[in-house]
Amino acid sequence: MDLSIIKAFQAIRNPILDWFFYISTNLGDQYAFIVIAVILYWTYNKKYAHKFALTFMISAMVNSGLKEIFKRPRPYTQSNIDSPFGYETTGYSFPSGHAQASGVLGYTAYDLYKKHHLNWIKWLGLFIIIVVPISRVYLVQHYLSDVLVGVVLSVGVSILMFKWIDKMNDKEEIYTLYLLPFLVIAMIFVKNHDLYIAAGGFMGFAVGYFIEKRYVKYEVKNTTINQILKVVIGVIIALVIKEGLKLVFPEVLIFDAIRYLMIGGWAALGAPYMFKYVFKKNI
Repeated sequence: MDLSIIKAFQAIRNPILDWFFYISTNLGDQYAFIVIAVILYWTYNKKYAHKFALTFMISAMVNSGLKEIFKRPRPYTQSNIDSPFGYETTGYSFPSGHAQASGVLGYTAYDLYKKHHLNWIKWLGLFIIIVVPISRVYLVQHYLSDVLVGVVLSVGVSILMFKWIDKMNDKEEIYTLYLLPFLVIAMIFVKNHDLYIAAGGFMGFAVGYFIEKRYVKYEVKNTTINQILKVVIGVIIALVIKEGLKLVFPEVLIFDAIRYLMIGGWAALGAPYMFKYVFKKNI
């Protein structure tokens, strides 16, 4: 049945849908996660952003582990199956990492909607959790079963993690550090690119968050223009770190992890430290 659904999508393929789903699928990518995480961390609430990042990391670890267990080839490896634009994602197919990411994003949007009753957040979350998984099937990167399991897993992980983190009694920065040795062990035994960059980024974020909470204590509230400037400047510097270090580091998994470790450290510690002295006009 999985393959027949892929072929049904191929039958309705056209340039408009190709571009729509190609653009939409990036909402479940690492870049979308980074942007959303830093917006939450720099302008909304550092503790909430930490909850989001930790939940995302646990979901990614579950995803990487299951992929290594099942090792299911992607649909485009089948004969007579091709993806639009020749788009091909590396790694295994089951479960879908993009679908799991969309599940975490969707649940986070729902949680924010409950707190603030902003309808646009609710509808954005629904869009992401529905369209991103469909895009993975349309683009022949995953089977329907891959994305369904991915969404269910991520929503389950999100519900459990949000409740667990809320019970950490304001010691979440300490509990998070306990996770780091397990990430190192996972990186030793699982040579997966997505795991390496996720683990590297989260390690930098976890250590940075611990130091920032204990010593920097930056207050995120500010004027609207300063909030916008923080995001623009912070993201630009993060991209400089990400892309600039590619010119220095060889294309090896450990160096990819180090690049993202530095991005995570910048987001959690470097940027707030800079913002504390550059954007002093709080509201």
